[in-house]
Amino acid sequence: MKRRTALTLTAGAGLGVLTSWAIGSSAVAPALAADAAKPVVYREFVLGNPKSKVTVIEYASLTCPHCAHFQEVEYPKLKKNYIDNGKIKYVYRDYPLDGLAMGAALIARCAPGDRGATLIDMMFKNQRDWAGSEKPIEALRGYALLAGMTSPEVDACLKNEAILKDIQDVQQKATTLYKVDATPTFFVNEEKVKGADYDALAAVIDKALK
Repeated sequence: MKRRTALTLTAGAGLGVLTSWAIGSSAVAPALAADAAKPVVYREFVLGNPKSKVTVIEYASLTCPHCAHFQEVEYPKLKKNYIDNGKIKYVYRDYPLDGLAMGAALIARCAPGDRGATLIDMMFKNQRDWAGSEKPIEALRGYALLAGMTSPEVDACLKNEAILKDIQDVQQKATTLYKVDATPTFFVNEEKVKGADYDALAAVIDKALK
């Protein structure tokens, strides 16, 4: 379980760091005119049955290896046994533990349509490649292009103060109200489950479904 203290980024400082990664040796391209007409807004990533009596919320960081393990090994079982058959409502929320995780979360939140969840899955499955890269944002840019974003859209996303603030607000609320201090952390309705253990999570879900 990831034990590092989550990095708190102010809107200005956070975007400054993220933009410097994205710029590299060239200037950041301006957002397309179409983006201004259709601003990207923060959306929850929700799967499963929205009317289920059981809601499972995951708080995860895209640079957390335990979160990546859960996504690769445990999540497919959870999806098959509880999400695809409509037993639960499943919500993924960002709890970035460092600036790079924040940048990755920003990009995923900007993905068009329902591709954000697909992009998160891609980032977790390839975490060792991009998180350890000398140019991690460029690696993430490649995944974003596969998800239907353009390079200028990625640059604009990394400077999107509104989405950055929304991610920070969700994280701050998780810390102060729900006492989240590590990733991954799950909530099955009101019950907290820490760690990437499928059996422990499934046991709490089964109890809530009774």
